Amino acid sequence: MIRRLARCLAVVVFPAGALALAGCAVKDATKFYVLSATPASPRTPATSAVSNLAVGVGPVLLPGYLDRVQIVTRDSSDEIQISVYHRWAEPLENGIAQVVADDLAAVVGSERIAVYPWRGGVSRVLDYQVAIQVLRFEGAPGRQATLDARWRLLNRDGQEIVLKRSTITEPISGEGYQPLVLGLNRALGTLAGEIAAEIQSRANTRAAGS
Repeated sequence: MIRRLARCLAVVVFPAGALALAGCAVKDATKFYVLSATPASPRTPATSAVSNLAVGVGPVLLPGYLDRVQIVTRDSSDEIQISVYHRWAEPLENGIAQVVADDLAAVVGSERIAVYPWRGGVSRVLDYQVAIQVLRFEGAPGRQATLDARWRLLNRDGQEIVLKRSTITEPISGEGYQPLVLGLNRALGTLAGEIAAEIQSRANTRAAGS
């Protein structure tokens, strides 16, 4: 009786163990992406008045549909798709702020670029601050990437001196998510170029008048 019960238990336990081993063999299909700096070419060479500036980037505000780890795409009929297996490797607002800061540093020619939130006494030494409200930051794989953002430039006293909206599209030649991310990188580089041009113009005007 005991031997027959042991054989029955062995029959029951074996399939469960096989299922557990099969589960361990399943590969995670999730892929993670980060944004990278791709600065646009400066319209004019940076002067010493610009290259010594301290600029703060942020905060970056996102609409609710983008405030997630999953990458969002949009088709021609404005239908949103939220990917299950393609995700951002960091909070999107952090990635956008860092890339804009890196692009600005390259275009303006200054390493005195800070990313929000400020630490220590950074806020007291900033010459300019750019706050960004993202309206769209997505695209259609194989077609185009879109960045639509309002941005405000503040002076060292915290007063708004510029309020603009930039709508930027970048064509995408390849299918899949990697070309889409590259297109979004280029769009951020173009945005940084527009911000840099405004900073350069105002800094040069201020230097000429001093």
